[in-house]
Amino acid sequence: MMTSATSVAITFDIEFDINGAFTHPALRAPKGAITLLGHPGNHPPTGLSHILDTLERHNVRATFFIETLNTCWFGLEEMGAVAHRIAGRGHELQLHLHPAWLQFEHPNWAELAREDPPRSDIHDNLASRSTEQAADIIRHGLSVFKDWGLPAPSAVRTGNLMIEPHLYPAFYACGLRLSSSIGLGHQTPQSQSLHRYHAALNREGVIELPVSSYQGSDYLLRPKTRLATLIGMGLDEQAALLEAAQRQSTPFLVLLSHVCEFHHSTNDGAYRRNRLTELKFERLCQQLCSTPDLNAVTIGELAAQVDDITNEVPLRVPPWRSARRLLDRATHIR
Repeated sequence: MMTSATSVAITFDIEFDINGAFTHPALRAPKGAITLLGHPGNHPPTGLSHILDTLERHNVRATFFIETLNTCWFGLEEMGAVAHRIAGRGHELQLHLHPAWLQFEHPNWAELAREDPPRSDIHDNLASRSTEQAADIIRHGLSVFKDWGLPAPSAVRTGNLMIEPHLYPAFYACGLRLSSSIGLGHQTPQSQSLHRYHAALNREGVIELPVSSYQGSDYLLRPKTRLATLIGMGLDEQAALLEAAQRQSTPFLVLLSHVCEFHHSTNDGAYRRNRLTELKFERLCQQLCSTPDLNAVTIGELAAQVDDITNEVPLRVPPWRSARRLLDRATHIR
């Protein structure tokens, strides 16, 4: 029997695309706002515009983790305009960091990339830095919000969900009391203490709200730990996860998505809608709005509701409901 409602935080990582610039520095350059907004002539709107319109239609607030280190290449204006657009629609903004962008601070970055190509497990991994180095990078990221004239974030999400215990003191020292950086279905921390599927954790005064993972199935229906993302879950799988959370009276879920899941570029430079992702997002918002025991919240709102739970029971999605994910992909036009 259900004893309490489940809070559900819809979160988006808002980031630009390095676009192979490190691999082919003479031929490729990073791509900015167009990767989020698509071509201005797209009708109906795709990407971020579609996301914001859908949230508004269902009166749902979401949390957008804004990547700020891209300013090393683009300067303040390009992502700043995106951040102000999201904030103007009433949503919560938090901090997202991909340290790989710091490579562009070097005037000879192209030469360095040719000699020693940046690696995601090192150059784009905040956890590969010491606590002090990480704190300096975080302060760099936070300063961008100040330059944009936006409120200081209270939460952080590390790039690629790479997290280890020594980062929490860095978060705390920078005034960040919340993190949403664990994602077992995508990245397993070396520290066993951070192996959380969905339960909150208090480390060094910082509340960790993991991106939810669950026990589902791979494409051969073998057991697999999966991350709760729009692109990764099928229509029925998504509904099944929410139902499982209700049955177990799970206090909260954190769902993750990226704008690139909603559209993709074509050879002629246009952006084509991903109709399946749009449909999954529409169904998610409908389910949250129509189910009394599900409450849509932001990460900031969620932090006030949760406790550190030492023992958690992983949520399970039956293989037959995971199997429909493959059917979704076969029957829906991207």
